[in-house]
Amino acid sequence: MFIHPSKRYRLYIDETGTQSLKKAHIDRFLCLMGIVMLQETHDKSFTQTVFDLKTELFDHSQESPVILHRREMVRGEAPFEKLKSDPFLAMEFERRWTKVVEESAYLAMATAIDKDAHVKKYIVWQHDPYHYCLEMLLERFVKWLKRHNFQGDVLVESRGKFADKRLKAAYQRFWQRGNSTVTAETAQKYLTSKHIKFGRKEDDIAGHQLAVSLAHPVLRYLKTEKLNEPPATGYGARLVDVLKESKLARKPKTDLIDGWGLKWLPS
Repeated sequence: MFIHPSKRYRLYIDETGTQSLKKAHIDRFLCLMGIVMLQETHDKSFTQTVFDLKTELFDHSQESPVILHRREMVRGEAPFEKLKSDPFLAMEFERRWTKVVEESAYLAMATAIDKDAHVKKYIVWQHDPYHYCLEMLLERFVKWLKRHNFQGDVLVESRGKFADKRLKAAYQRFWQRGNSTVTAETAQKYLTSKHIKFGRKEDDIAGHQLAVSLAHPVLRYLKTEKLNEPPATGYGARLVDVLKESKLARKPKTDLIDGWGLKWLPS
């Protein structure tokens, strides 16, 4: 089904953490961060905003692209060495990126899983953590589309041939069958394609860069709320405050975020 980008909403997904259950007691957490944005808005004004920021701060260009990825930035790896050596540049980036997060037109939603608790709770039934989180995001995305009578599709960052193949199958199962709260008819009416779309990191997709910048702070916030871990401070906490103020999906009428914009698994 073709829907023009001026009317199609796209869910951009990136993650922090890994999906493996092999060392769930050590490598415990996975968080999928979703950004819902009108595709035309993303491809034009939002992409240009991110392009300009990267050009001015990191000498980004189409010939030599700079991809904003939190891990490399925190470690000060190339091309982000100056974020470690120049505190003024780091402060300027944080100020400007916070402004992007605050002023851009999008809806945010995230699902996180405690894999150790998942393994202990479901001794027999152990759903793949990534696919489980994806299903919960799809459920919320489709319900949001239905409430507003919108239609949309899903673009996730590629993680390799084998992982992408399994993820493609998981998405198709949801599209074909739905789940306990979304019927197959509803999924197929509001999702424009039975195929999930993949983008590579080197494709320089602005929506994925926004998602990955928020995934870790959101996971940290959820761990504080659900596991009573010490709260974060500083830049990451400020980003979460912006999301809580105006960007996270919430229950109509009550503005409840828990279970709507943020989902913790196992519940």
